[in-house]
Amino acid sequence: MRVCIKRWLVVWFWLAASLAAAQEWQIVDSQTIAPGVFYQALWRSNPPTWVGVVRLPLPLPSGLTLTPALGGEKGFDRQPLSRIAATVQQRKGYVAAAINGDYFSMLPSPYTGDPLGLHIQEGELVSFPWANRSALVGLRDGRIVIARFRADAQVFFPDGTVAPLDGLNQPPSPNGLCLFTPTFGANTKTPSGTVEVVATANLPLRPNIPLLLTVRQVSETGNAPIPPDGVVLVATGKGSEWVRNCQPNEQLQVLVNLVPLDAPFDPRDIVWAIAGGPRLLRDGQVSVEWQWEGMSATFAQTKHPRTAVGLKEDALLWVVVDGRQPGYSEGMSLYELAEFLKRAGCKEALNLDGGGSSTLLVRGVVVNRPSDGSERSIANALLLLNLFPLQPLLRLWVMAPTNEHWLAGTPIPFRVMGEDAAYRLLPVNPEEVTLTLAPQIKGWRFDGQTLWLPPLSGEEVIPVTVTVAAKKGDAAPASVTFCLHPKPSSIVVRPNPLAVAPGASVSLQVQVLGRERDGRTVPLRFDPSSLRWQVKGEVGEVRDTLFIASRPNGVVRGTLTVTINEVSATVPVCVGLLQWQTLHEFDDLTGVQIVGYPETTKAEGRIVFDNKRSGAGALLFRYDFSQGGKTRTASVVLNRPLPTGTCRLALSVFGDGSGCWLRARIRDAMGKLIFVDFVSSINWHNEWRDLEAALPSGLTEPLTLEAIYLAVIRDEQRGAGAVLLDNLRVGISGM
Repeated sequence: MRVCIKRWLVVWFWLAASLAAAQEWQIVDSQTIAPGVFYQALWRSNPPTWVGVVRLPLPLPSGLTLTPALGGEKGFDRQPLSRIAATVQQRKGYVAAAINGDYFSMLPSPYTGDPLGLHIQEGELVSFPWANRSALVGLRDGRIVIARFRADAQVFFPDGTVAPLDGLNQPPSPNGLCLFTPTFGANTKTPSGTVEVVATANLPLRPNIPLLLTVRQVSETGNAPIPPDGVVLVATGKGSEWVRNCQPNEQLQVLVNLVPLDAPFDPRDIVWAIAGGPRLLRDGQVSVEWQWEGMSATFAQTKHPRTAVGLKEDALLWVVVDGRQPGYSEGMSLYELAEFLKRAGCKEALNLDGGGSSTLLVRGVVVNRPSDGSERSIANALLLLNLFPLQPLLRLWVMAPTNEHWLAGTPIPFRVMGEDAAYRLLPVNPEEVTLTLAPQIKGWRFDGQTLWLPPLSGEEVIPVTVTVAAKKGDAAPASVTFCLHPKPSSIVVRPNPLAVAPGASVSLQVQVLGRERDGRTVPLRFDPSSLRWQVKGEVGEVRDTLFIASRPNGVVRGTLTVTINEVSATVPVCVGLLQWQTLHEFDDLTGVQIVGYPETTKAEGRIVFDNKRSGAGALLFRYDFSQGGKTRTASVVLNRPLPTGTCRLALSVFGDGSGCWLRARIRDAMGKLIFVDFVSSINWHNEWRDLEAALPSGLTEPLTLEAIYLAVIRDEQRGAGAVLLDNLRVGISGM
């Protein structure tokens, strides 16, 4: 995509200079997205990590404004970030960028759209702060701060009774009072029989300012309508005694006092606030305050997708880190994220909700890859509005995946926009532009949303540049370059081989690879509907990429072959009940040796009997990866022969491997060494998991299982930990 060189150099300076010590970072995208606002995408290969950063100048120019937004269009709800941004854009103005916000409950509930912590929008208090959780706060004088709050909320009744207010626009507690405002939605969603006071009020509810309520009625039917000019006070348990005697036209008062714990300011000056947690930086130093804010050490230490905000003296940074996608981006621990923000020049920083919620939208496009595979519906978001006056179009802009490798014949998402002087991307009629391709390719077409390039002959990779020019006016043209591969160099299908129980279904993962001119292998983007499947043998069928096994009386064998652009890959298939055989119960250490590599890696094991999966005991396997070089392993050396026909390994595991790999090392009769993965990242604890690993085809039997081991295969920070291993089994198919 075309980027002005002067502008690119400015963008490079503000972040790359801050991260000069981190020479491994590469810039993969760079844009000016509003006056003084820059977006940059960074990627490194070791460990693979993608980071998107938006830099907002402070104080914000008068044409830019920050605003939180709830997930629902008409109250509390959950929607993808792109949908939230589209709704806000229709109502308030152009959304230059947006990120996901606070934590929320993913359990099915009428209140699932309730942000966990503090939410204030346009000065209105919408959600109470969560105990000790930090929030990003925008003040009336333009300052932005990070602060924790103590909340003191009370209801004052006409008879002088003062009762605590336990909740605001959230699931009512079993024994107390909860206030619902029109921002929540049309009704309170409480069950039948709930006592509720419906009242008018001098809205909006603001921090540290009394809210006067005039009673309309007291209802016990539940799910009361919330009046547009009033509120509903929901009473449960003991709270019912406080409200039953309320009479029409009586006046109540609600006062919610917020007390900032980290910064001196008047809460009445809060314009907006959005919560998260924990704080990452304090006074320019790493301060990952997970304990203060009620989070676990595992959450802080494990690599996850992350979203965070950082404050510099002259800027606010939004940072989104992709994760849980091996080879592309593993994520960051909170400590790694804090270091990244510190090196970028931030003095204060706050973590927001992460995982599958981590999403970054830039000028209408989600620019990261959410770990769920698509956008997660979220409870709230923080948006940057570009409210500068409309400007003439200065240049065209192509919204398409840039610098990507495509398999010829694959439809490419391709939209043409116009960029005005305020860096807004505005729709352009496809009939008002012309497209040219270099080199020229016959048979292509463009329908306004998709660029269709035909299948190509030959083997050589073809860089194709598409240039878009306006038929009228002075808007500068735009261009984008793709690498087209006429054929794949190979296709990888997982799992391989495929051993399936009768009637079971298995999702097939297909990766299409191409070879660059310099010999590098790269993944190709392709159209899954172009895959052609052929099944040999009475083993089942493939629907899209889902294999559904047949129901034979015995064991049947066959193959699956997938073809795209004349290149194929074949997977052996066995359908039938596997015979499982226990290889080691880890009831004792007979024939077992514990080894750490290198010598600085400490590893030890002993048998315990109080927490086991099966048999009499389990192996408590301790390790310390805090010392050593790039590769560190802690191995349970077994050197056990595997039965003929072994196609799978299974192992019961309990504990937290701190993000390490759990693998098996196998050697075949020809001396070939094979590594199979039970899991690429152990990140759970306090529960047993039964893991399986498939052995690849083509091994020369007999096979020997040399070791089960935990591994750090890159130069990453890892500490000490322990896991329990039990019930090592082999699955035998006779394939």
